[in-house]
Amino acid sequence: MNEPIYEIRDVVYGFVQLDNQEWEIINHPVYQRLRRIKQLSLTDMAYPGAVHTRFEHSIGVLQMATDIYNSIISKERARALLSSQYHLNNGGIDRYRKIIRLAALLHDIGHTPFSHTGEDLMPVKDQQTEKRYTHEEYSIAIIKKYFKDLIEEHPINANYQIKVEEVTALLGDSTKCAFVGILLLFKDVISGQLDADRADYLLRDSIHTGVNYGLYDRNRLINCIDIGIIPDSDALVIAIQDGGWHIAESLVLARYQMFSQVYFHKTRRAYDHHVTYAVKEILNSAYPQFDGCYPTPENLDAYVDLDDWSMYGKLKDGYGGPHGNIILERKHYRKIYETSLLPTSEEETKFEELKAELEDKHAHFFVDEAKTKWYKLDKDILICDEEHGYVRELSRISPIVRHMVDAPRMKRLYVEKQRRRL
Repeated sequence: MNEPIYEIRDVVYGFVQLDNQEWEIINHPVYQRLRRIKQLSLTDMAYPGAVHTRFEHSIGVLQMATDIYNSIISKERARALLSSQYHLNNGGIDRYRKIIRLAALLHDIGHTPFSHTGEDLMPVKDQQTEKRYTHEEYSIAIIKKYFKDLIEEHPINANYQIKVEEVTALLGDSTKCAFVGILLLFKDVISGQLDADRADYLLRDSIHTGVNYGLYDRNRLINCIDIGIIPDSDALVIAIQDGGWHIAESLVLARYQMFSQVYFHKTRRAYDHHVTYAVKEILNSAYPQFDGCYPTPENLDAYVDLDDWSMYGKLKDGYGGPHGNIILERKHYRKIYETSLLPTSEEETKFEELKAELEDKHAHFFVDEAKTKWYKLDKDILICDEEHGYVRELSRISPIVRHMVDAPRMKRLYVEKQRRRL
């Protein structure tokens, strides 16, 4: 990597260093849009400090991904495996570090206004399955359209000869089949169950919300990252050394606690509902050409023109309808009942009875359901023995993680404020 010439002070890492190419990327108008998209939507309605943005998170992921990569490369056995399987020499080490940094820096460039809350308003890309576009697909399209020249034509790239598709491959772009192998391995640094994205947002969100749930031993995590070998296939994977498997467990627990206490907070979830309907009303009234959804990836100029600020402006101008007024006046629907994370049959019965009663009274209400799994076995964190590198699944080692594979099924009932009492 070229000697850094710019520094940004970050709340998590202290100083983050960037080279001239990375500096030009973050100063691009499309990248500056991330300053106008809050990381946690309207979570500040419950946690007033949660006003941090996708901009600072993305810079943090760059630093976290770099630290993970450097830790891997510093290990003699990992370097030997990368050399033998992928012929990775010193020049290649620098090149892939640069690819990972660019992918980390740009990984969230395609987010909608209000971050994940806006994903319910993504346009449908397949009418048969009703599957919607994802923000990752927008990120890939935006990088190729607006950042291709900054990646491929920048003078710094003369040292690396990086193609834009190598960067987007780490974000899930499969359009260039030639870019497999080592890029498939390093994709897990950006997007996996133990990736730089998750490792950053847990710390950052904890700091900004003022809670300790998402805190973990970052230095221990970085130090224990390694290359593992899948038995029988000899395929290489990102893994945690077996001496540090507890740090992987603590990361899973941190995510569970942040979801249960912050991301699924009753007030935060109420505003997710109101934001979705207010933005849909804005898209229908102020942007009728979009048919109530965000512009498709074929209309990126219109898409990147939208951010939290533009939506707030429309809310202030009255385009958000009743839900927009609720947001402006902070008169959100109130929770009247919730089940436990894994509901009993008695809780399910009571939930349905209350719901039926609300329907009979023609009350304004909505149902909120948890959809996120605490731990996904198909993306099990892998633990490698430090002598030979062979991996086994964290869920086989940790009894705590093993009992977290069931998806939460919590349900809540919310009613408008004046109808809270039935």
